[in-house]
Formats: sequence, structure tokens, C-alpha cells
Amino acid sequence: MANTCYKECLWLTRAVTGDYGDGEFKNGDGYRLESLAKFYMKEFRLYYDMTDSKEKKQFSVSIWRLRMRLYFQFGLIVFSDSTDAAIKNKGNGGYYYYLANPEILDEGGRTLRQHMEFLAEFENNIPETVDWESLKKKYVSATQSLGFLSSEDSSTYGYQITPGTTPRRILGEANLQDVQFAMLVGEVLTIKYGKVRSGIDINAPYSLEPYQLKEIEGRWFVIGNLYPLGHKERAEIAIYDLGRLQFADEENPDVLYEPVKGYDINNEETLEEICKRTGKPFEGWYFNRIGKVYSIDIRAHTEEFARYISDHPLCSAQEDISDGRFRIYSRLTTDLFFMFGAYGAELSFDVIPKNDDSSEAEIIKQQLNYFRNTGDE
Repeated sequence: MANTCYKECLWLTRAVTGDYGDGEFKNGDGYRLESLAKFYMKEFRLYYDMTDSKEKKQFSVSIWRLRMRLYFQFGLIVFSDSTDAAIKNKGNGGYYYYLANPEILDEGGRTLRQHMEFLAEFENNIPETVDWESLKKKYVSATQSLGFLSSEDSSTYGYQITPGTTPRRILGEANLQDVQFAMLVGEVLTIKYGKVRSGIDINAPYSLEPYQLKEIEGRWFVIGNLYPLGHKERAEIAIYDLGRLQFADEENPDVLYEPVKGYDINNEETLEEICKRTGKPFEGWYFNRIGKVYSIDIRAHTEEFARYISDHPLCSAQEDISDGRFRIYSRLTTDLFFMFGAYGAELSFDVIPKNDDSSEAEIIKQQLNYFRNTGDE
């Protein structure tokens, strides 16, 4: 993210710390979206009609982006929480916002609040003397890092680049910080289902509770709980390619969830628990059978997906055959199974082992299907 919007960041900080008046919740510390819109219009003279669902959503997205900027640039965490009415009425009661760690605003000599005021004042002409690295290190502490990714340098997403090398571009970085931020604050994402599945519109709104981010074959993937809006009892583990993840506009009745610390889908106990939840057999996982290279024939069932894997191969050994058909050559790893899980029925495949053991091929196909959420066994 570019280092801009300091005036708006300062405005949101002031808004949720009471500079414009008390809020409606948490003894005055929590503010409804409508209240923030009123404060915004007064400060910036930009009008939002909060009775118009599209304008309300537009303003809500703007607040989400500002919350991300406040965390990644200054370490300030603005929480979104649901009112009792929202829980009871499945989203119709609204939400409120509050600052979770106001204590860091006034710590130290020249305080974070003063730094933000300085940056807002000189937003379009930042003096060269600003020590950005010291500012980040001081206010985005190690305790607030997400563990799997550093929050101190969002431009490289936590990777330490060796001098003289070119940073590697990974597909899905445009959605990475959205998911990273949701994992930090435990905020349920509203996404489009996005997978080809009989009986479900690919644009249907679903809830995603992200548990883990994982990079496989130059792509970012997110693993988490997936369920139709308001139906957490139907949750299942799902995997999405961040490069193809799309967010939905609908208001979500399930605002918060409890992030799972240390979640690792590669862990044998985690996989066994997933199998128990889904009623799928755990026996046969190929943890230690990765020596042989298999041929896997793939057919893409949409033109868009065919173009996608043609432009961004699923592995380094991929052949483009013709008419949406491809062949990859790969050892059997859990990462391969997880990657296939992200694409639902957008693809079908045949496994071609180098011997005539058809039962082995069926076991492999079964595992490749585990997380595809197609409705097929």
C-alpha cells in the first residue's frame, strides 16, 4: 500500500477516540458506521447517503481500508463488533467500531498521535528527514506480528530480500493484506463462493474464517472455515487461491470469529481432525510416498480457468496440450493436494501412474478431491 491517506488515518483515529463526541456503544467508545459517516462529511465535506445501500457499502469498504492502513503503518487496531440487534436480526442491526489499543497513541516522547498529525499536515510534501523505519519499528511491535508474515514491512510481506536479488512476485498479493488483517482481528470475510458446484451460484455470498496463509507454486492460498451467510453449522474446511478470491457486498451477520493460533494444515493431527469432521478416510495420506513422479492430465472446464493456468502453470513441469487440456508431472505432496483443493469443479483430472496399479491412482484422486468443495465424493 502506498504511504498516503494520512489525513484520513488521523481522522479515523480521532473519530474512534472521541474527538468528535461520544459513541453509542461501550460507554461511548464504540461508534456506528452512520456516526463515522457524519463525522467524515463534517471533516471532508464529502457526502455519503447512508440510506443508500451502495453508498453505505462504499463507505464501509473505505473504513475497512483505513483500518488496514492504521494497523500496518502505525500498529493501531480498530475493531469492528456487532450489536446485539445484529446478532438477533441476522445482520440488520448494524455494527460499531472502536480502538482496541489506544494506549500506544500517547506513549514515548514524541507520541504516535503527534507523528500522525505531522504526517497529515505534510501529506503531499513529506520531508526527507522522516525516519520511516524507526517509526514502523516503534509502533508496529513484534507482539502484533501475525507470525507467518511480518507486519513491519508490508512492501515485501515479511520476506528478507538478499541484497542484489530481485523480489519474487507471488500471485494473490492484492488480497493478501485483506486476509492477513482479518486473521489478526478475527473478522469474518464475506466472499463469493467462486467454485463451480452443482446447485450453488458461484457468486453466492459465503462466510470465510481464515486460519492460515500458505504459498504454493508461486501462489498465495488461504485455508479456513467456509459456510453460507448465517449458517455456521454448515462450515467446512476450504482452500482458496488468493489470486482468484472475490469479496461479496452483502452484510454479514457473523462479524467475528476466534482465530486459530498456530494452525497448520500440513500437521498430521490437523488433517486427521479434518477427516473426522468431513467423514472422509484419513488412511492413505501420502506423507512419505513422494518419491515417484506422476503424470496428471487436467481439463479446465471454463475458458477463464484455462487461460489462468496457461498463464500461471500449476507447477514448473506443465504441458499445454490443447482445448483447455494440460498435463503436469509432479511428485505427490500434501501441497499438491491442497492446491487442487482451491479450484473446485473448474477442473477434472486423471492420474496416470507409471505402473498398472489402478487402486493407487484412485487413492490419489480421492486425496486430490478432499478440499475441492464440489459436492462430489
